[in-house]
Amino acid sequence: MYKIADIQEYRKDSSAESQGSSWISDVASVLENRYHDDEAIQQLLMLATQSTGLSNISVAVPDSPSRFKAQYCSTGISNGVYSFAVQHALCRQFESREWLTISENNERPEPFDPKMGNLAGPLRCLLVPLTIRQSVMAVMVVDLRGHDAASLNLAEIRFIGAQIATILATQVVPNFKTLYARPYQRVQENELGDIHAAIDKCNGNKTMAAKVLGLTPRQLRYRLSKLSEEAAEA
Repeated sequence: MYKIADIQEYRKDSSAESQGSSWISDVASVLENRYHDDEAIQQLLMLATQSTGLSNISVAVPDSPSRFKAQYCSTGISNGVYSFAVQHALCRQFESREWLTISENNERPEPFDPKMGNLAGPLRCLLVPLTIRQSVMAVMVVDLRGHDAASLNLAEIRFIGAQIATILATQVVPNFKTLYARPYQRVQENELGDIHAAIDKCNGNKTMAAKVLGLTPRQLRYRLSKLSEEAAEA
């Protein structure tokens, strides 16, 4: 029979488990007490830096059809400007929905599958798409300079990013009328205001607005043209 003391030596350290789950509790607290969306996103970014040990994590949103800005940043800088390499990667990411990395010695973004393993090599940044129903709402840009990329907990980054994506989705379509709609619906007379509101929220990016509204870009253009003509005639 084993001694009780010997068995106790092999027990799992409960303190390590509590530390690992504390950030999840903090995320839940932010969401439960959420009042201002911008403040909640900023708090989630700060939690991401605390749990990962990183210092610079931002959220890139479209500023024009081919340009993005750092609307939220853990460093407190708002509307920051990304480098050309990051801008190029962001444009690609909104179409492909893939995770991308940019290494220190290469300007070209490389795809990365978070399910295949950990990051490796000297990396400049990691770009994580924030998606809702396979539509990219924004991109989380994780600055890895001066940090060991292999030690980054990708599950934490992915989980916090999913919460930010949900908040961004409610900003664009607050009542979720069309976000969870069928891929195609008949044109409704009252759609024009929703379409213009979504385009404004997406800073003029009609491709992103179409994804948010559950439409293809072609369907959005057709609706916009048809409804605009009807409004002009009226």
